[in-house]
Amino acid sequence: MNPKTNLLAFSVTLLLPTGALATGLHSCGETDKTAWLSQSALTEKLEAEGWSVRRMKEDGGCWEVYGTTPEGQRVEGYFHPVTGEPELIAQRGRILFRAND
Repeated sequence: MNPKTNLLAFSVTLLLPTGALATGLHSCGETDKTAWLSQSALTEKLEAEGWSVRRMKEDGGCWEVYGTTPEGQRVEGYFHPVTGEPELIAQRGRILFRAND
């Protein structure tokens, strides 16, 4: 590559988003990590409400849950990490529920 191409490639790389940003559909804002529900506590809460939890991870300051709703819909849900309340529920890119801001 010539020097101009190298400079262009480097400049574009600097403009791309970094891994520190949320990768998902929703952000829950900043909360004290020590106050978060554990994965097992949130799983128990959701299962008591009729959910089936397949997988869970942290994303955007939320618990991102992949599972099935009590109505049988396979969804991706974002839950508040402290209260466990749903913030956003989506199915294949379509928003099914969004909590009021």
